[in-house]
Amino acid sequence: THQIRQCFSSSLLRCIGEPVQTVASVSCSWGAALSVVFCCFKPPRACEDYWSEFRHCKSFKNWFHHYYTYGTVPSCQQWKEDYHNCREWEKHRGTEAKEALRRSEKIRVAEQRNFIPVWQLRQEPPRDWHVPLNQEKPQDS
Repeated sequence: THQIRQCFSSSLLRCIGEPVQTVASVSCSWGAALSVVFCCFKPPRACEDYWSEFRHCKSFKNWFHHYYTYGTVPSCQQWKEDYHNCREWEKHRGTEAKEALRRSEKIRVAEQRNFIPVWQLRQEPPRDWHVPLNQEKPQDS
């Protein structure tokens, strides 16, 4: 049991202070497999998603649409940085990469909240929604 405790504590040492994410199986040096609660940071998206977003951002179709809509070409650098930070986190568990990903996603979510819908959403249907439409009456043009 001492070896089990040692294996369990060493696998959790690198994760102190992180929120619990998933339950996983850990193999210890002496061959026993344990079911352990990992509390390590997990990127909000898969690294491939960041790369997909970067490729989409760089596409001609997206550049044309963005230029037509906003009058400027899109800046795709953040998607590329997020991809590299995600890969860095997966390989080396660097705290700078983790914090950069957290900041980037936090900013991205905050920006999405700033966009209001084009249409005002109804709280209830119109009073005369059940009345049949007059199909015979020509519309004024």
